[in-house]
Amino acid sequence: MLEINTIALKQLFAEEDLYLLENEFSKPEKPSENVVEVVEEKPKIEEVKPNYYQPKSKVIILLKSLNPADSELLGKILVAIKLDFHSIDLIELDKIGEIDLSQIIAQKSVNQLITFGIALPTVKLPISLNPYQFTEQQGIKLIYSDSLSNLQNDIPKKKALWGALKGFL
Repeated sequence: MLEINTIALKQLFAEEDLYLLENEFSKPEKPSENVVEVVEEKPKIEEVKPNYYQPKSKVIILLKSLNPADSELLGKILVAIKLDFHSIDLIELDKIGEIDLSQIIAQKSVNQLITFGIALPTVKLPISLNPYQFTEQQGIKLIYSDSLSNLQNDIPKKKALWGALKGFL
């Protein structure tokens, strides 16, 4: 009868762990071959590392995002410096997230970098640029500008950018 009660208890508490306590009435049970030991693994926390970017062209345009109006303005800027969307690498940070461009400086993978509203330390380049001033570092021509959205209706900023781009060509 003790065995029937044990089976009944196991059926009632099928999802629970049961422990049979030894006493003078019980016999030690053989370990069941169907017992599965559950081992919980702690989830691995991986550090999110920035993307390492491999450019396809020698010119990188870096910006946060590109809406249709900004795209039109960027197209005009590119035509003015004798480029087009097919001859540049366009990096939109909103689409790709965090990025590390430091290896580009080390590898000299590009010749020119124009950033619209993105400070270079944000993309792991420890270079500070003055707005609308052409700079060359380690053989790479760099220009920092306000975002394309801020340039849309600001004629003095557009002129300042054009002045910097003349040295960029």
